[in-house]
Amino acid sequence: MKYNTSYFLGAIIAIPIAIITGIISMNVFQFEMWIDSLIMFLSYIGAYIPIQHKSAQSYLKEIGLTKSDHKYVRKQLKIASPKIKQLLVQYKKVRSINELKNVNEINKLARIIYKTVQKSPGKFFAVDSFFFSHLDNTVNLLNEYLYLSRMPHKSTEDQQLLNHAKLTLDELKRTLQADLRALNRDNIETMKVEIDLANKFTIQPQKNREQIEHMEEVPVQYKRSSQYDKERN
Repeated sequence: MKYNTSYFLGAIIAIPIAIITGIISMNVFQFEMWIDSLIMFLSYIGAYIPIQHKSAQSYLKEIGLTKSDHKYVRKQLKIASPKIKQLLVQYKKVRSINELKNVNEINKLARIIYKTVQKSPGKFFAVDSFFFSHLDNTVNLLNEYLYLSRMPHKSTEDQQLLNHAKLTLDELKRTLQADLRALNRDNIETMKVEIDLANKFTIQPQKNREQIEHMEEVPVQYKRSSQYDKERN
């Protein structure tokens, strides 16, 4: 995540500052070795902390989160990561084309939501229900559904339960699709605005061209002078 780059940025800038400060200290002031080392360390800390803080705050402001909110989102992503991986394991359990299709659709939806929030943590609160309940329900039900579908000699009750699980799984897929739409709502609204603006600036010139073409087609009516009428008469 981009927040982590603030640590690297701070270190990249602070290291040469510390080295230059240490060289100046050793050659100009000629302190003892431990004092030169202490000066280098303090110069590193003095450069690293403000640079890292400034970079991190700039990123948090860009995504519209506080430091505590960002930490909370990172924690939820960390909790969700093994669940996303568990969905991938379900591929090994499929025994039919329909099961493969279900597993693939669920994996695709879940991973898109997870990766989008990982890339843009500010969008977490638009789909927090995905991380708190929808993902858990999907993982658990899919696991049970695939386990039950592999059981041999299923009874009528087992088959009814399997059908019910399949219907519930379809509902969960629609729930994940709704989560994805909620996640992309801002992008959709922005795209609508861009489309409206594009239509405004493309349709208007077209109307102007049509008006000009129409004016060119209409014959020009010249008003005859009174002198012309007299000469005719």
